[in-house]
Amino acid sequence: MTAGAPTSSGRGDQGHGSGDVALGYRADLDGLRAVAVLLVIMTHAKWPWVNDGGDAGVTAFFVLSGYLITNVLVSQRARTGRIDVLSFYRRRIARLAPALLGLLAVTLAFGVAVGWPGQWWVGLASCLLYVSNWVQVGGVNIGPLGHTWSLAIEEQFYLVWPALLILLRGRVLPVAVLGIVVASAIRLVATGPLEYFSTITRADAILVGCVMALARWRWPRPVAELGLTGLLAVALVIPPDMHDLAIPLATLATAAVIGGDLKPLGWLAPLGLRAYSLYLWNWPMTILFGSIGAVAPLLTFLAGEASFRLLEAPVLHRGRGRSASASPARASVGSAAEPLTADA
Repeated sequence: MTAGAPTSSGRGDQGHGSGDVALGYRADLDGLRAVAVLLVIMTHAKWPWVNDGGDAGVTAFFVLSGYLITNVLVSQRARTGRIDVLSFYRRRIARLAPALLGLLAVTLAFGVAVGWPGQWWVGLASCLLYVSNWVQVGGVNIGPLGHTWSLAIEEQFYLVWPALLILLRGRVLPVAVLGIVVASAIRLVATGPLEYFSTITRADAILVGCVMALARWRWPRPVAELGLTGLLAVALVIPPDMHDLAIPLATLATAAVIGGDLKPLGWLAPLGLRAYSLYLWNWPMTILFGSIGAVAPLLTFLAGEASFRLLEAPVLHRGRGRSASASPARASVGSAAEPLTADA
């Protein structure tokens, strides 16, 4: 579940009619990320009032990721006339790698000393190559790293998406809409691990976020409130085996929140900033300490906070410093330039 990028920014009310796509920090989107990672944690803990928080939370991460990354890329082209693909990949590696490598180092040390369930050593290699979703499509249990499938899907998507933005330019929006339809249709007929872990069957949620950024849709706050209610309803009401219903509903609900301006969600922004690390550590803690009770969630928050402070925050601070020194316009983009996916 991809808990993908722990800093959120989005388009404010700037740039209408001017062709300028300006990004301003939106605390409500980091708050939405907090909601997503909490739903994942509560699902892993098997808390009785949460049915399908996993689908709801991960799908929200996907939609947010598509929205934020597309905003960053389109904003760069609006400012400079081009998309710097190499710089984009360099920032993503710098943003995502430290926390992931920290998790993999601990996984390796514990595996050698004590052992993990499943073929965890295969998980190590597949995580480094961002193909852990396809390893699981093949039926391999990678134990404590099973949750990294969502990170792999996002990184595979972003190997293609910047090139499509460059090559298709004005035609990319209808192509993205067509991609949503095709990916959704394939998921409806797919079964087993292919349905759940495949990049193809999960691309629709990311593409919905991309379309939100390209179309720059906005609507009144009540629509966003309805979207948040719908996302929670997916987590609380829909059974966990009904992916074909939960995923599209969670996708639409997340898009509804993004298109509004639900400022009260900003109160959860500090937690949302930590969503990537929390997501990374929750599944290993669940395997170690069980899915019943509060031990695994508590240790998830302790490990996640340590990961955020020691491995994520230094990179974030360096990125903000570079952006602020470059220009006032870039300062508003700095934290968004390297999102995740908390990739939950």
